[in-house]
Amino acid sequence: MYTVNILTVNILTKELGNITSISKSDFLHSLFVLKSLLGTEFGNSGKQNHPTLSMPEYILMKEAEESVNGCADLTMVREYLAVSKAAISQMLSSLEKRGLIIRKIDSKNRRNLVLILTEAGKVALQEKSADVEYRISEIMCAMGESETAQFAKLIEKLNDAVRVSSENGRSL
Repeated sequence: MYTVNILTVNILTKELGNITSISKSDFLHSLFVLKSLLGTEFGNSGKQNHPTLSMPEYILMKEAEESVNGCADLTMVREYLAVSKAAISQMLSSLEKRGLIIRKIDSKNRRNLVLILTEAGKVALQEKSADVEYRISEIMCAMGESETAQFAKLIEKLNDAVRVSSENGRSL
C-alpha cells in the first residue's frame, strides 16, 4: 500500500490531460501487445531438432560462453534481464536438466559458479544466435535507423519512469 499525494495526482492528471492522441487504456494495451510479441517472436527459434532457448536463457548462455574460464557474472545477467536470483536459479536448473549446461563450483572461489556449455548447448546457442541476429536485423531494417534509435530512447524513458514509480512504492 502507498499513500498518494493529492498534489502529485493533480500534476500528473494535468500533464496527462495534454496527451489526447491515445487513451490510457490503449497505451496499456499497446504495452501488453508488445510484451506478448517479444515473448513469442524471440521466445522460440522454431527448430525442432534441438532444445529451444528463451531470450533470458540465451542471454545467460551467451554470458557463460563469453566469460573467462566459464565464470559467468550472474549478478550482471540478473541485472541485465531485470530478474530475481530465483529466476536465474530456475533458468540454470532448466538448462542443466535439458543437458545444455553443466554447473560446477569454482575451485578458486567456492562462492562462484562455473558454467560449462555442453555440445548440445553450443549448438542451441549457435542456432539461437543466428535466429536473434536475423530477427533483430529484420525488425531494425523495417523500422529504419532513425525510428529504431527513437524507439530505443523511448523504451529507456519508459523503463526509467516505471523504475521511479516502483521506487515510490507504486506498481501495476
